[in-house]
Amino acid sequence: MTRRALILYGVWTLLLLTLYALAPPATLAAWAVIVVSNAIAIGVGIHLNNPRRKRPWLLLGANYLTFAAGTALAYVLAIMLDHPAFPSVVDALYLGVSSPILLLALWGLSRSGAAVRDRASVIDALILTAGAGFLSWVFLIHPYLESDELNTLEKAVSVAYPLCDVLTLAILARLVITVQRSWTVLLLLTSVGGLLAADVLYSLERLNGHWEIGTPIDLLWLIFYIAGGAAVLHPSMRQLTEPRVLRRNELHTRRAVLGMASLIAPTVLFVQAVNGTVRDGMVIALVSGLLVLLAMMRMSTVVTGLRRTMTRERELRRACEALLSTTDETQVRAVVHRSVQRLLAPGTPHRVVLALHEPGPAGDQPMGISYVWDLPSCVASGLQGFELALCCRLSVGDREVGELFVAAAEPVLVPLQEALPVLAGQAASMLDHIALNREINQRESEEYFRTLVLGATDVILIVDDNSRITYASPAAKPVLGTADLVGTSLLDLVGPADALTVPHDEAVTWRVRRADGALIVAEVVVRDLRDEPTVGGLVLTMRDVTEQRRLQQELLDRAYLDPLTGLGNRLRFQDLTQKSPDALLVLNLDDFSVVNDSMGQDVGDGLLVAVSDRLSRAFEGRGAVARLGADEFGGILDEAADVAAVERFTAELMEAFEEPFLIAGSIIRVQLSIGVATVFDVPEGGQLLAEAHIAMGAAKREGKGRWRRYEESLHAQVASRMQLRTAMDTAIDDSQFVLHFQPIVELSSGRTRGFEALVRWQHPTRGMIPPVQFIEIAEESGLIVKLGAWVLEASVAAATRWQARFPADPPYVSVNVSVRQFRTAGFVDLVFETLTRHALHPDLLILEITESLLLGDDDEIRADISRLRTAGIRISIDDFGTGYSSLSYLHRVPVDTLKLDKSFVDTIAVSGKQLDLVRGIIQLAGTLQMSVVAEGIETSADNGLLRDAGCRFGQGYLYAKPLPEPAAETWLTAERVTAQSA
Repeated sequence: MTRRALILYGVWTLLLLTLYALAPPATLAAWAVIVVSNAIAIGVGIHLNNPRRKRPWLLLGANYLTFAAGTALAYVLAIMLDHPAFPSVVDALYLGVSSPILLLALWGLSRSGAAVRDRASVIDALILTAGAGFLSWVFLIHPYLESDELNTLEKAVSVAYPLCDVLTLAILARLVITVQRSWTVLLLLTSVGGLLAADVLYSLERLNGHWEIGTPIDLLWLIFYIAGGAAVLHPSMRQLTEPRVLRRNELHTRRAVLGMASLIAPTVLFVQAVNGTVRDGMVIALVSGLLVLLAMMRMSTVVTGLRRTMTRERELRRACEALLSTTDETQVRAVVHRSVQRLLAPGTPHRVVLALHEPGPAGDQPMGISYVWDLPSCVASGLQGFELALCCRLSVGDREVGELFVAAAEPVLVPLQEALPVLAGQAASMLDHIALNREINQRESEEYFRTLVLGATDVILIVDDNSRITYASPAAKPVLGTADLVGTSLLDLVGPADALTVPHDEAVTWRVRRADGALIVAEVVVRDLRDEPTVGGLVLTMRDVTEQRRLQQELLDRAYLDPLTGLGNRLRFQDLTQKSPDALLVLNLDDFSVVNDSMGQDVGDGLLVAVSDRLSRAFEGRGAVARLGADEFGGILDEAADVAAVERFTAELMEAFEEPFLIAGSIIRVQLSIGVATVFDVPEGGQLLAEAHIAMGAAKREGKGRWRRYEESLHAQVASRMQLRTAMDTAIDDSQFVLHFQPIVELSSGRTRGFEALVRWQHPTRGMIPPVQFIEIAEESGLIVKLGAWVLEASVAAATRWQARFPADPPYVSVNVSVRQFRTAGFVDLVFETLTRHALHPDLLILEITESLLLGDDDEIRADISRLRTAGIRISIDDFGTGYSSLSYLHRVPVDTLKLDKSFVDTIAVSGKQLDLVRGIIQLAGTLQMSVVAEGIETSADNGLLRDAGCRFGQGYLYAKPLPEPAAETWLTAERVTAQSA
């Protein structure tokens, strides 16, 4: 399309030029049509050829239009108005608009391709400009300045024309030298050359005073228009702004032109000297000095270039050394990436892709510049973010093994044009070396593997299409009992069912019959190598895994069995629950840890074994039982008719555990807490195990030795507990807990001797929450330590206030301490620090601990109790007689007070045996010099019986309910006033 347009344009302009020359009346019209044709040609050329950089071509078109406007204006002034003034507005248009636009257009074209953009090119341009400027000075500028016929303005305008021409010539020469030869360059050189020639002749004519419109000089300006339009129309105009690799001969050409430019001043000096008069000596000296200075600067750039070359060579040498140590393609890629980074300035953005492929014929061009989007997608994806990439082929001789791509900004790619081919060649050589080594190793490996096959313990068989064995490795004799298998059918060794399962690159298990008739378990892998001439069959690799599978089965059994009891473990139980049982039970041994702590782990293990046996007998024929944890068991019922049947079974199970166990000569009674979940309660199935756990938790909260069946209402209880657990931590910090104090009185006189501090939760929405609803939650979550510390602090503070209020006979305060709180590191120091800070006398504080803290041989606990008692703080055992009471610890760990549990007091008025038991405990405590506090006294009869039995102190609703601190102080005040009045 563009070529036809170019031919059409050439024929058309030739006709117009002929018309211009041969028909003087049509000169103006022909000139106007040529100008319009030039504008159309430039627009069409830019549209059709679509160059990479359009701005320089648009500026070039603007130059033609402004120059034409100036020419038209000059014609109007000179011919139509008969006023050929000089200088005029025409000169302002030429010099102020058209010439700068032309300079910008040529400068843009000279910088649009991959030309050298460094300090050296600038210096070269200055040298060329200096030479051309000197010629302009000799032949144009100097004569204008010495002319007596021109005024100052006329001289300035006359001098401006050759100066613009000098700059235009310099940029044009730089463009011609540094770009690739093409028709567009030739036409552009013709166009601008015609303009410069016309300007020089115009200046000479003006200097001689003979200038007029219509001379042959006008033909040069017409060539300026015609050649310019043809340059833009020609398809090669795209190459002028395309990226390309700079060749060395282009640099040599540039140096030749610069050498000629440097000799202009000496040549003029020689000519003038020969003619007898040196008119421009001073200017020659200045130009020569300037050229010498520029030459020195050029030498400096050469030295800098040499330094860069040495640096490049050093980096390439280091790259070569690094490549010599590589052993695979990954390492080669890493070295190439690192080397390219070192060849560039630090911090230069760039991307590198080393694309390898199968060896093939080498391409014609070892290096080139390409657009990233024109590259294959696999390469372009690694070069995103850049327009251009420098491509070097990885060639070794006439073979190509890949390509090296480096993407960066265009000026960055220019310095790499010499180094990158060397790096690519080194990488290609190393890749070829690696491939050669791999081939050698492969050949050596074939011999090596042949040796391995003969010595391998795995059996290797080759079987033909008829299932006949054509080869058997020596390992067949120890594995299969014979090595004489050639000609034997594979079906004689393997069962038909297994033989039908032919694996493909995956191991399968076959049962294989040995020569002696024994069956072994073999792991078999089959490779189809029937297309391999050296094999021609299926290759079976067979390994005897009989012992391995036996061990695996043994480990699997161990994984599903509890080693102590022989029952299934939690994993086994979870598998059983997937078989849709009718009911599921979770059973927990109450207070099993007490047995372990007091009687030892051996007794505890014996108890677990005995419990397992009893549970197994109970579930035999009805379901299964498993051990889920330390003291937790799980059971399933497979065929329960209804909920009533499940409840009857559970009741029978509870009765079965009323009989004690005889373990190592000790009689041990065990109670169960059982949670039951059935499919009858949850028709959709649900999570029976989780629901049974919820029911078991509810049973434990109601008291030990109980069972509960899961109901929907239990979810609400669990949710309520979770809400309390979540709110408890912030409740302590927000002071939602309060203390109530229950008086501890002397039974004989009724006088208050102290108070037990009882914590309450003043919930913002639920109101007052009693301890029974949140203490267990605090124990489970660990917040009991934080809550206990607050209770200790608040109790001591209250006792301090009573000490100040009633200094003659202050009451003590009794504080409950949990096992976890007492065992917390630094608890004893916290008690001492609290007493010291509040200045409370130690004998006004009693710490109540539980029996479980004293079980076992814990020297640290005994030492802490001894420290507290030595400091004057009294220790009391709370709820004595409710746990696994052992009187032996009373003499090993001395305490001050026993608190008799309410369960003993409730029945002493109706049970003589219970009363005798209470008397015995009181007498024992007296023998050990301990006082007794009876809890839960609610009747006067109980009060009298306890007083007569020797119990000194008591507390209960008979005297007072727990009181807030102000009410407790009022209680004390009233009691003291009554005592004083009596």
